[in-house]
Amino acid sequence: MPDNPNPTATRRSVGITQVASHAGVSPGTVSNVLNRPERVATETRERVEAAIRELDYVRNSSGSSLRSGRSDCVGLLVLDVTNPYFTEVARGVEDEAVDAGLAVLLLNSAEEHTRQERNLRLLAGQRAAGAVVMPIDDDLSDLRWLSKQGIPWVALDRGDVPTEEGCSVSVDNEAGGLAAGRHLIGLGHERIAFLTGPFSIDQVHRRHLGLTQAVSEAGLDPDTALDLVHVPQLNPEQGEKAVDAVLAGGPRQRCTAVFCANDQLALGFLKGLGRRGLRAPDDISVMGYDDIDVAALVHPGLTTVAQPKYKLGRTAMSLLQGHFDNPEHRHERRLFTPEIVLRGSTAAHRP
Repeated sequence: MPDNPNPTATRRSVGITQVASHAGVSPGTVSNVLNRPERVATETRERVEAAIRELDYVRNSSGSSLRSGRSDCVGLLVLDVTNPYFTEVARGVEDEAVDAGLAVLLLNSAEEHTRQERNLRLLAGQRAAGAVVMPIDDDLSDLRWLSKQGIPWVALDRGDVPTEEGCSVSVDNEAGGLAAGRHLIGLGHERIAFLTGPFSIDQVHRRHLGLTQAVSEAGLDPDTALDLVHVPQLNPEQGEKAVDAVLAGGPRQRCTAVFCANDQLALGFLKGLGRRGLRAPDDISVMGYDDIDVAALVHPGLTTVAQPKYKLGRTAMSLLQGHFDNPEHRHERRLFTPEIVLRGSTAAHRP
């Protein structure tokens, strides 16, 4: 009889009974090691863990979720998985989840309501233990639906979620926009372009509010000191395309600085300047928001508003874990303050 070319194809999976027999304990003891290890004596637990490794036992999570009503997985739903900002947020969520023995399923709404709804229903169908969600806008109906399914959630980067409905973790985006405006005005820029995505995105709207406040407190008229340049998405391609709109009117009439709603737009804008033979800050000062890693690698380095991305993710997952530990816990709202990171893309205005 020929050798089996794929011996793993016919291999039977190892179950708790085999692990128990190998370790010389009862199946109930193995179950306790897997689910409540603190109840098992150290020597016995180590013997069971050794048997698990030797037999290459893989836990049947689907069976466990059917019994407990939930899986060992939590969902993380973000607006745009291609944005490096969310990579650092996801790392914070995952590190906290791993410490709690949970896995993270990363999902992308692509700033679309239909995808947000579909992904949250997918999580419910998978009996997810919970979800960390960055909502597209202030419509919380999808999150309320999750609550009805018995799935706890934490809203990420949304500071206006009522605490009676759920926990939230966010950065003070108005403070960030205010700090950016004060920085540019302090450099002598009295006409500033705000390169913005949809105002339905709460973070964008609040950054604009902060920028407007900075202009007003400097005694400038927002109607003449601010130019709004709208783009449909917050990515480098849109930032590059927006260069001509920002530079319209010629050197004597155009803005002397541009504040971009995120670093992705700002990096695209810098690229677009270079393709037109211009550069920051000699021809126009450029400022971003988020402080993604590449902001420090381009030349000139991008001046930006830094968000505590990793801490945001870790805190959100910690609040979600608090719900697992105590379903009756009081919802919390955590708010972080952003900081300006000065690099070479902004400079004093030279009339």
